[in-house]
Amino acid sequence: MNSTKKIFLTLGVIVMLPALFYSVYEISSLDETEEMIGQMYGRQLDAILFSVNQHILDVASSWATQIENELPKNAFDRIITANPSITSIIVTDTSCTTTHVFPVDRREYTEQLQKHFEIIDRLIRYRTLSYRKLEPVIDSDSTLVILFAPSIAPSNIIGIVVHTDRFIQSVVGKKLTDIAQNDFLLTVTKRSDGQTVFSTAPKSAGIFSHQRKLWIFPDHVVNIRLKGVTIEEAARGRFHRNIILIVILDIVLLAGAWFVYRLIRREMELVALKSDFVSNVSHELRTPLALIRMFTETLEMKRVKTEKKKREYYSIILHETERLTRLINNILNFSRMESKTRRYSFTPIKINDVIASVMTIYSYQLEKLNFTVETMLEENIPFIQADEEAIAEALHNLIDNAIKYSGEEKFIRITSQHTRQHVQISIHDHGIGIAPEHHAKIFEKFYRVSRGLVHTAKGSGLGLAIVQHIVQSHGGTISITSEHGKGSAFVITLPLTKER
Repeated sequence: MNSTKKIFLTLGVIVMLPALFYSVYEISSLDETEEMIGQMYGRQLDAILFSVNQHILDVASSWATQIENELPKNAFDRIITANPSITSIIVTDTSCTTTHVFPVDRREYTEQLQKHFEIIDRLIRYRTLSYRKLEPVIDSDSTLVILFAPSIAPSNIIGIVVHTDRFIQSVVGKKLTDIAQNDFLLTVTKRSDGQTVFSTAPKSAGIFSHQRKLWIFPDHVVNIRLKGVTIEEAARGRFHRNIILIVILDIVLLAGAWFVYRLIRREMELVALKSDFVSNVSHELRTPLALIRMFTETLEMKRVKTEKKKREYYSIILHETERLTRLINNILNFSRMESKTRRYSFTPIKINDVIASVMTIYSYQLEKLNFTVETMLEENIPFIQADEEAIAEALHNLIDNAIKYSGEEKFIRITSQHTRQHVQISIHDHGIGIAPEHHAKIFEKFYRVSRGLVHTAKGSGLGLAIVQHIVQSHGGTISITSEHGKGSAFVITLPLTKER
């Protein structure tokens, strides 16, 4: 225990010294922090403006993809209806001699497109390089044409006629509002006359710290600034937040050190439990092996004269073999549980049939040990969805414990019943019982109560851990009602499924 305390103190020193040095450094470098915050906010604002431009480009690229998909049929009505910002779609050849406008009642664009052969030629060169470039062309104060060369139609050039203000207010405005929250003020203005097309706040007067041109809308710019605070105020606010965070961090680190200390102490206890486990398992393996060898040698030497006695010896050998098999299976299943590789095969089963099968296996042992056995199984219990072998294994472990820790009064009662949602199996004994302070720990691996018959009777300490794993894997629960010296009752509750 002294070693674990030393570990805890060492962890505390290791954790607290860096936090203390950082606190002193943070307090002494406020001016540097203000400058750093200014640069940081500048980069952050640039990144925000870049994301706005990227969002606009993504929307336009999405439109271009949809138009390319519909190009063979020229079925653009759905696209125009779904995107109110698009007023029409132009399909022309690379020389702009034959132009089609959708909807057909819109204006003619042939003459205007012929003025931009340089842009169209550039789009064609990009297409030969398998790259789809979007080029904006200003049509009027309220409309813009976005040109691109589709890959699936090498002889065509596509133009998307966009209502500028409508697009900025509905598409760009939504993005800006999401970005702004309560931290930033963003506006979109025309470069030609300075008119504000969109703002995230009713009043947008003031000096904006950053401004960027919109890629797709070259006649518009987006402006951004912090809302309500200066860079210096933001820096000091960050400083105070950092102090609070440092305090919280120190608390969390101390809690972490305490957790590590408890974990180390638990692991040291676990090492001791594993040592006991090896000793107990060795005894559990040695006992049935010794009995099997003794009775086998007796039979081999033909010292048993009567058939009745031979059958008794055979029965004992069979029982000890089954006991040995269950112990080995427990160890193997526990290993699978630890590595999370154990799998269950869920099929509809009748729980009463499983109970009856398990009790048949124990019938000889219970009769030989003079146990009083009461079986109270409710009839007509519906099927449950479960792994029959796993449920039988859980019952084996509970019955083994009831036998092993029975004390002087040899009694076992096993019952089954059901409600509308669940099936319950209870195994009750009049054994030595378990004190309430141990109830929360008895389902932990290797845990064994260290007093009385529980301490003297050998066991692996895995049985109840395996039972809990099986029950929880079936979506059920296991509970215990017990007092020291007054017996124990384990209740397994499993979810009910309708018969199929």
